[in-house]
Amino acid sequence: TVANLSSGPEPPFFKQLIASLIPNIVDRAPLGRNFGDVLQPVKSTYRMGEVAEVTFVGANPKNSAENQTHQTFLTVEKYEATSATWRIVHNDASWETRFYWHKGLLGHSNATMQWHIPESAQPGIYRMRYFGHIRKQELLKPAVILPFEGTTSAFEVVAH
Repeated sequence: TVANLSSGPEPPFFKQLIASLIPNIVDRAPLGRNFGDVLQPVKSTYRMGEVAEVTFVGANPKNSAENQTHQTFLTVEKYEATSATWRIVHNDASWETRFYWHKGLLGHSNATMQWHIPESAQPGIYRMRYFGHIRKQELLKPAVILPFEGTTSAFEVVAH
């Protein structure tokens, strides 16, 4: 019967073999820059139907999947003058937003965010925020994952 058959040799566990061959790349910011710094800023004013776009000094999004301090990569926030607070109106799950990660060399990368401003948007003051995690490693120490964030300057959305 099948129960009496020998199980035979165990297959090699390739994940252990390959994991040690592929180094985990640490994230690096360009000289004089920090993670979350704005590289390509938003314009001061947008009309409904236009695309607000910003590029930040980024880090590998995989780091965020492993350590979820933040539940999103990006938010679009509207300033509420009555309460003097920022209210989240969109995040990376919204149809109107896009998140692009551009991998560079030697651990450098950028993150570009877009908000396709809908015709239904309320005129007002907005900003976009980026949430990420960096993989940092010092010589002979284990790697650590650290959160960071970046914020655009405020911009105005106006009707046509």
